[in-house]
Amino acid sequence: MTLITDTTSMTPTPLDVPPAAEPLPKRSRSKIHVGFWIALAWVAALLLMAIFADQLSFIRLPTAAVKNHGRSTAGYKLGPGWNAWFGVDSTGRDVFSKVIYGARTTLKVGLWSTVIGLLVGTFMGLIAGYFKGTYDRVISIVVDIMLAVPPLVLAIIIVYRVGDLQQDRPGNPGILKWFTRTEQITVVLSLLAIAPLARIVRALTMSLAQRDFVLAARSVGAKNFRIITREILPNLIPAMMSVAFTGLALLISAEAALAFLGFSVETGTPTWGKMINASYRDMDKAWWATLFPSLVLFLTVLAFNVIGDRIARHYDIREAAL
Repeated sequence: MTLITDTTSMTPTPLDVPPAAEPLPKRSRSKIHVGFWIALAWVAALLLMAIFADQLSFIRLPTAAVKNHGRSTAGYKLGPGWNAWFGVDSTGRDVFSKVIYGARTTLKVGLWSTVIGLLVGTFMGLIAGYFKGTYDRVISIVVDIMLAVPPLVLAIIIVYRVGDLQQDRPGNPGILKWFTRTEQITVVLSLLAIAPLARIVRALTMSLAQRDFVLAARSVGAKNFRIITREILPNLIPAMMSVAFTGLALLISAEAALAFLGFSVETGTPTWGKMINASYRDMDKAWWATLFPSLVLFLTVLAFNVIGDRIARHYDIREAAL
């Protein structure tokens, strides 16, 4: 008798093995595109020319009159060309030279305003976001009041009032004579930068204060000062770098707007806003005197915005991984 066996049922079957988990995508920072390098090159070139303008032979003094075949060029008699790259203004001065020397003033005011605004705004935001409670309420009220007033209106009021206190007349001894107009503009723009920066830092600090590394530092008995300076502040730096460049672009625009409205730095000091204000009425006969300062202002503000935006994107993944 033959025993017939179903061999198929005796074939061993492999155990069900779960499929291998797909590898997690590698984190990669956003690529830095060519626009960032163009913006960085523009800012670097402008800074170098502004700093070393006195040593560069192709940059005239802003007070030097341009001659064309020995003749005066006052009254916009010389347009853009080899003798004057951006043409001349109504007084016969080289527009290119005035743009470069104007960059020295505009960038100096913008940079100092940004630094002061960063220091004060970061301090206020850290205190409000970390300690909360009464500190947060008081600082938030101050910030809300500063943000409630239109920035340009606030700047005009402060500059006008300070200028009024500098004049000698009966009942007003001119107590602020020592306060130069450049210093006034710098302080006013710093005040405009403090409130937005304080609000941003406050929000970031409140978020970082709940992270595991901060809670771990608290659990081992770390002091508040150490937690703020060693744990929270370093993690704020990437975001603040981005905000600083974007804020600098806004402050440069604000300085130009104040100069255009007549609230500018000392007489004889060129700025882009003053140049635009002095020549925009004559655009029909000398377009270059207005166009070139406006174009340089536009490209500079755009460059700082591009740099700030690229820094923000570059650190997005790192910030998300904190």
